[in-house]
Amino acid sequence: MKRILSAAVVAVVMAGCGEGDKSAPPPAPAAQVVQKPVGVRAVTPATKLEASVLRATGGVRSKQEAKLSAEASGTLVRVTVNAGDAVKRGQVLAQLDTSNARITANQARAGKAAAEAALEGARTEVERARTLAAQGSLARASLDKAEVGYRQAQAQAQQAAAQLDGAQEALRDATLTAPFDGVITSRTANEGDYVSPGTAIFGLVNTQALEVRVPVPEAFVDRVKVGAVIQGTLNPSGAPFEAKVRSLGATIDAQTRTVEVLADVLPAKADAVVLRAGALVEMDFSGTAGADDAGQAGLFLPTQAVNARGQQGFVWVVQDGKAQRRDVKVERVLPGFVRVVHGLGASDRVVADASLPLQNGTALQVVQ
Repeated sequence: MKRILSAAVVAVVMAGCGEGDKSAPPPAPAAQVVQKPVGVRAVTPATKLEASVLRATGGVRSKQEAKLSAEASGTLVRVTVNAGDAVKRGQVLAQLDTSNARITANQARAGKAAAEAALEGARTEVERARTLAAQGSLARASLDKAEVGYRQAQAQAQQAAAQLDGAQEALRDATLTAPFDGVITSRTANEGDYVSPGTAIFGLVNTQALEVRVPVPEAFVDRVKVGAVIQGTLNPSGAPFEAKVRSLGATIDAQTRTVEVLADVLPAKADAVVLRAGALVEMDFSGTAGADDAGQAGLFLPTQAVNARGQQGFVWVVQDGKAQRRDVKVERVLPGFVRVVHGLGASDRVVADASLPLQNGTALQVVQ
């Protein structure tokens, strides 16, 4: 009887286990992580630089500009010009009080006349002494005294002449004149003001002799020749003008890698074009090189697309929808552009921003 009950219990337990197996869900498979593609912009290397990138921003300045100051001390009794007035070389701009200077000049003139009269008397005396001494009628000591008196009179006459020159120069310094043709840009003193040497009174700029200073990238500065005529536009009006290259800088700026180019502004062909010192201009250097110039040939990328230090660096190439790191050798040619010397093909698509946190094999989605 016990054996029959045990068998029944075992059967019931086994039946319950079987029903439990049928109701339990199958084990879930391991979760698969799907990488979301990274959205990137892609660029294809340019095989030639566009004319627009061969431009440089420069500034207009006058070749003649000066701060005019007083050469003497005194009170301004007359000011003849204001800011904005056009003046000619030698034109009187301001006049200081010359009362004391005239008195000094008159005294120096009288002193010179007295010294010249004394010199004439000393000359007559020494000539007489020489004649008498030659005849044996004058002692040697008397002749020596006459000679000394004559030399002293000569020195006093020279001193008096120098004093007169100084007094006349001081009188001239009381008049401030324009050193060149130009326009008065500032006036800092008025009639009645007391000024001293070094006190700036006027600013003067020659508006007809203008030049353009342009920092040109070292990559194509060697193609710019002295005497070449380059086209420019005034910013922001866009008015055109021309300038003739006068000189190329002898050094390269270590920070900007540019060379200073100076060009003389040529007379405007249109009366409406007015350039002023201090204006910003865009200079177009695309005409300095032919279409087949080696400086414009190669594979060019925006600087942002290359992670580089010096000439060595790398780019991210889009290949089969994934990122692939490609080591490249580059050289900087223009602000914002590099030329790829080695490591890249003309048909390769390059991620436009090399600073993105990518890895080899990262899934990419190219967006515009």
